[in-house]
Amino acid sequence: MNGRELRRLFAEFNQRYFGGRLPEYRLRSGWCMTRLGGTGRCHRRQRLIRINRSLNDDEAISYLLHEMAHAATTSHHGKPWKAEMIRLRQTGAPFIGPDATVALEDWSGEFVGQKQFRYAVQNLLIDQPDITLSSAIWHFISNVGGPGSIAHFRRKYPWVGRIFRACQEEHRETLKQIAEFRRKTELPERGIPR
Repeated sequence: MNGRELRRLFAEFNQRYFGGRLPEYRLRSGWCMTRLGGTGRCHRRQRLIRINRSLNDDEAISYLLHEMAHAATTSHHGKPWKAEMIRLRQTGAPFIGPDATVALEDWSGEFVGQKQFRYAVQNLLIDQPDITLSSAIWHFISNVGGPGSIAHFRRKYPWVGRIFRACQEEHRETLKQIAEFRRKTELPERGIPR
């Protein structure tokens, strides 16, 4: 599905499922949404939704609605987002796959895995590269779950600082690689046809 089709569907779904309350978003169709691959991404600050172009139409529609639910709530799969997904499903939104069965109790918050926390931090760093560990933990607690305070979270999961620092280093390295790639692929000033 190309960007033009996605823009048309966004406008249609915004009216049908969101009452036109979502702000205007740019829609892009691309091959890779994050460093880990992925099927879609909502960049709320930039008002940009990207959908993987390798998806069939039904998958693309389901993932577009998934990302629109992020646009309406948060950038994570916490309770606000889950409640929005359930609301959308109840209004007849055409979800397929795991999105068709999202439930508020999908994750109890009793245990936070390192992989789960790492993924959340990696996504946070995309939009907020200067976020602190305490802010990242609070964001995780607010949007995903876990112990009710930052101090309790850090006591229960002493590895969070190590994971956070590793994610910061990976993010800095990725930004360096992107800058280096851009530098190498820029055309010299001379020799550009006018």
